[in-house]
Amino acid sequence: MITYRKLSADGAGKLIVAYLREHQLAPETDVRTEPDAARDVEAGDRLNNYYTGKDGRGAWGPNIPARIADALGIDVTRPPTDEELARLFECRRASDGEKWDGKHANRTISAIDFTASPDKSVTLAAEFAATKAEQALIWHIIQRANDQAMHFIADEIGQARRGKGGLGDLQKGEVAWVSFRHYTARPAMHIQDGAGGATASVEIPVPGDPQAHIHNPVFNAVAAEDGHLGSLDSARITRVTSHLFGAYFQAVLAELLRESGIRVRPDERGKAIVIEDIPRSVCEAFSKRSKQAEKQAKAFVARQGGNWNTMSADQKFKVLHQANLAYRSKKYNGTNDREIWREEAEALGWRHATVLTDEPLSVLDDAERYERAYQIAARLLEEEFRTAAVLDRDVFRLHAAHGLIETGIKSVEDVRIVAEIIAERGITVDGTPTMFIEQARDGRMRVTTQAQLAVEKEMGELAGFAARNPEGALSAEAIAKAVRESGLDFTRDADHGRTQLAAIYALGQAGGLGFLVGVAGAGKTAALSPLVAAWKEDGRQVVGTALAWRQADALKDAGADRTVALSPLLREIEAGRLTLARGSVLVVDEVSQIAPGQLLRLLRFQKEMGFSMRLLGDREQAQAIEAGDSVEILLRVLPREARPEILTTIRQKTERARQIAGMFRSDGRDLTLNEQEQRDKDTARARQAIDMKRADGTFAVIGGDHAQVVADTADFYLRRRDMLVASGSMRGITMSAPTNEDVMALSVAVRERLRARGEIGTEEIVRAGIDQRGEVYDLPLSVGDRVRLFSQTRCKTGTGRQTRWRELGSNGDFVDVRGWSDEGVFLRNLKGREGLVPWDSLADPDTGRTKLGFGHAMTIDAAQGITSDEHINAMPRGTMSVSGFTTYVAESRHAHIAWTRVAEAPVREAITFGRPLGDKTPVTYEDILNRVASDMGKHDYKDLAIDLAGATLRHEQDTTRWIRQNHEIEAAKQDGRAPGAAARSHVATRGLREIGATQWDDISRTLRKSAYALQNQAEAAVRVVRDFPSQSELKMGKSRAPARAPRVQHDNDLGL
Repeated sequence: MITYRKLSADGAGKLIVAYLREHQLAPETDVRTEPDAARDVEAGDRLNNYYTGKDGRGAWGPNIPARIADALGIDVTRPPTDEELARLFECRRASDGEKWDGKHANRTISAIDFTASPDKSVTLAAEFAATKAEQALIWHIIQRANDQAMHFIADEIGQARRGKGGLGDLQKGEVAWVSFRHYTARPAMHIQDGAGGATASVEIPVPGDPQAHIHNPVFNAVAAEDGHLGSLDSARITRVTSHLFGAYFQAVLAELLRESGIRVRPDERGKAIVIEDIPRSVCEAFSKRSKQAEKQAKAFVARQGGNWNTMSADQKFKVLHQANLAYRSKKYNGTNDREIWREEAEALGWRHATVLTDEPLSVLDDAERYERAYQIAARLLEEEFRTAAVLDRDVFRLHAAHGLIETGIKSVEDVRIVAEIIAERGITVDGTPTMFIEQARDGRMRVTTQAQLAVEKEMGELAGFAARNPEGALSAEAIAKAVRESGLDFTRDADHGRTQLAAIYALGQAGGLGFLVGVAGAGKTAALSPLVAAWKEDGRQVVGTALAWRQADALKDAGADRTVALSPLLREIEAGRLTLARGSVLVVDEVSQIAPGQLLRLLRFQKEMGFSMRLLGDREQAQAIEAGDSVEILLRVLPREARPEILTTIRQKTERARQIAGMFRSDGRDLTLNEQEQRDKDTARARQAIDMKRADGTFAVIGGDHAQVVADTADFYLRRRDMLVASGSMRGITMSAPTNEDVMALSVAVRERLRARGEIGTEEIVRAGIDQRGEVYDLPLSVGDRVRLFSQTRCKTGTGRQTRWRELGSNGDFVDVRGWSDEGVFLRNLKGREGLVPWDSLADPDTGRTKLGFGHAMTIDAAQGITSDEHINAMPRGTMSVSGFTTYVAESRHAHIAWTRVAEAPVREAITFGRPLGDKTPVTYEDILNRVASDMGKHDYKDLAIDLAGATLRHEQDTTRWIRQNHEIEAAKQDGRAPGAAARSHVATRGLREIGATQWDDISRTLRKSAYALQNQAEAAVRVVRDFPSQSELKMGKSRAPARAPRVQHDNDLGL
C-alpha cells in the first residue's frame, strides 16, 4: 500500500522534520562512510541499524540527478541535516536558505509524502527474526521495493507544467526525495476535553503496533532540461494512480521476497503480498493497539469509580499512561516497543524462528507470466465494471500490477505490457467477451465496455418502445371511477392534490411503460392505489417489486396481489415459476436503486410476455450499486406524457420542514455549470439547510470518541421514543446510520439501556449470530428484544389443525422476541402478527449460525420508503460515507422532526488530514459545518457508457423534439401568436403536398393555356366595347342603312 499527503510550505519546516524523524536527533556521522571513533573495529551494529530502520532519521533518495540536486542545494554525498530538511520543507534551498527558482509559481506545497507500507506479516517477519542478518535482509528488501516504487512515481509526476496556471505543455524533468523509515504505527484516540469540550484525534502514550513503513516526501520541484524549475504534476495523482503506485510496490516486494527464499502469496483480495509462515491470527493480534488502549483506560477509570466522559484531556492522558504501564511487566518508556512486543508474542504462544527457506525459486517465462497476470487483471476489471460503467484507463495498469504480484515482475515495463494485452484482448463480462471503448474526457483517458454500451442502448430502446405502445392504458372513465371510489382527498392541499391527480391520470393512461417521478413523501403509493383498483377491476394481475423485500412489501398497501424482491422475481420468471400474462401490470418501486442491466432483464421479459410496467422513483435518492443510471436513460427516452412528476411532498407536516428536506434534494445536474460550480451550489444548499436545522435545534455535532457518540445517540433515541409513546404517537421514531457497523453499534447500545431499564427480560440465551455480510457475533436474546431479519421469513401460527404458515417479514424488517423453545424462537412483527420461527429456517447455510441482527437502527438504504413521526439521522463516524443522495433519504423520513447528529472527531480528523501536513490553521466550528455540508451535498451522478461513446439512444431524439416544440409554443404565446397555427396549416395542406412534381407540371401548363385564352378573350371584349357606337352615333345612323352589330357573348363560360 502507498498513501500520500501534501506537506505545507508555510513556515512549518521544523515541525515536519520532527514528525518525520519521530523527534530523534540528527545523526552525528554517516554510518555508511564514517567509522565509530570509539571502536577500533566496526562491529556492524550501526550499519545494521541503518538498514533495519532503527535509524529512521532520513536519507536522500537513491541516484538523485545532478540538475535537481543543484536547483535545491542538496549535497547527496552526506545525510541531510535537520536545518537542510527544514529549509526544503519551506521551499527554500537546503544549502543557503534561498527561495527556490521559479518565483512566479505560487508554491504553497513544499512536498508530497508518499508512504509505503507492506503487509503486517512482512513487518512481523522482520521484527521477530531470530538473527540480525535476517532482520536486516527483510528491511533491505522493503527499502529496495520502496526505492523502485519511488522511481516509478517520479516518472509519473516528474513533469513540469508550463504556461499560466500550469495550463501549457508538460515538460519532463528531474525530481528528488528523502526517505524516513519507521517501524511502528503510533496508536491514536479521539479524546474529548471534558463533557461538551472539543474533541481531537491525538497519539496516546502507549506502545505502538509493529508496522514497517517508509515516508518519502517528494519535493515540489521539477528541474527541466532547459533550466526551468517547475512544480510536480499533482494532477497525475488520482484515486486510481495512487492505488497503482501501491500495487507496483507490492509486486516488486513480492519478487524480492521470493528471490530471497521466502514463501509468499497474495492476500485474499489479491492486492497485497503476505508471508505464508506468519499466522494471520498473530497479525490481527498486533493490529488492535488503539482499541486495547482505549478499553484498558476506560476499565481503569470504571474500577476507580470515575466517569471517562466527563474527564479533561489531561486527566485522560494520565490515565492512559498509568493503565498501560500496569498491564505489562515491561514498563513502557516510549522507546522499548520491541521488548513489549516480544512479551505479547509469548502471551500469544507464538514463537518465531525464520521465514527463510532453501526452496528453489520457481520462475515462469515471460509469456506465461503475462498470460496469468492478464487473467487475474481481467477478473478484477470485470468486478470493477459491475459497479461502474466508466473508469479511468489507468485501471488497466492498476490491475496489471495486481496480476504481477502473483506471477512475478521484472521491471515497470511489465505493467505496460500486461496493460496493453488487456486493451487488445478485452475482458469477459458475465461469460461474454467484450472489448473496450476509450475516449479522452476532462483531461483523462476514460474507458467503458461495449457490453455496457449495448446494455444501455437496448434498455433505452425497449423502454422507449414500451412507453409508445398504447396497449395497457386505462380509459379516462375507468380512472375517474377508481379515483371517486378510492376515498382519497385531493383538496386538502389543493396544489399538491392537482399534481397528484394529474399524475394518476398520466400513469394510468400510459401504455406499456409509465414512470412516475416523485420526491420523498410525495404520496406515490397513495397515487398508485386507485390505479391498482382500476387494473384489478379490468381483470388484470398486479405484481409489485423493488430491490429490497421491505420496499416491495410496501406495495401491498397500494393493493398489489403479490410482492417479490427484484432478484427472486427475476429468478422465478427465468425458471418459469412466475408468468406475467399479457395485460398484467408489474409495479417497480424505488427504481433509482435498480441498474440498467437489471431493468433491461425486466424489459426483455415484458417484450416477450406483453405485460405493462409502472416505475416509481426519484433520481435524487439512493443510487444503484451496479453500473449505470437507469433513471437518466428513462428521462431521455420516455415521452413527456409517460413520465409525470410530483415534486411536492405531503409527508412533512409543516412548510418549514418540507423546505428543509427539499434543500437536501438536488435540482439535478445544471449543464451551464462546471463540475466545481455544481458542487459549490449543492454544498451551499446543504449548508443553508443545516443552518435552518441549527436554528430549530435539530442539528448537533457530538463530541467524544466513537463509543461516547454511540452512547449519546442511544440515550437521545430513548428519550424521544419515551416522549412519543407518552403522546400517543402511532408511527414513533426511527433511526438510520450510513454503515452496517454503525447500525449494529447503535442497536447494541439501545439494547443495553433497555435491559438496564427492565424493558427486556432478565432470562437470556446467546446464539451464534451472522449478518448478510458474513460478520459473526454473539447474539443475546431475551423477551422484549428487537431483532432484524435478513431474509424473507415465515412463522407458524395457531395450534393443532389451526396451524398455518404466514409471512412474518422480509430483509430489513424489525421483529420483537416473545420467547423461544428448542424448536425455534417466537417473534412478533410490528403489525402484531406473532408465530414460531424454527431455528433451522434462520440458520445460515454455510456456517449454521443464526441469521438475525440487532434491531432499533437501520442503514439509510433500508430506510428508503419508510415514514415515521420522528427520525434520527445518526452519523457516529462522521460524514465521509454519506452523499447528497443518502442524506436526502435520511432527512426526509419524518412527518414532524428529523434529528441530525454528527460525530465531531471524524469530521475534524478528515479536515486536518485533507490539509497539508504542517498547516497551522486551526480547525474551527465553521470548518466542521462546511465539511459536513460538503459531504451531505455531494451528488456524484453515475456515468453512462453512451455518454463516453457519444452514442444517441433511439428514442432520445423524440424527447429532444418534444422539448423544442414546448419551447416554440411558449415563445409563440409570448409573441401573441396562436401556438400550433403553423402545424394546423401544415395539416390542412397535406393533400396538396402529396401531389407529385409531374402532376404539378401538367396543372401548370393547363393553367397557363387557360390564362392565355382568358387574356385573349378579355382583350377582344375590350376592343368590342371600344368600337361600339355611341348614342349620338346611333341616332345619326337611323337615316343610313342599318349596320350589322357585332355579336357579344353574354354567357359565363369565361367567368365574366
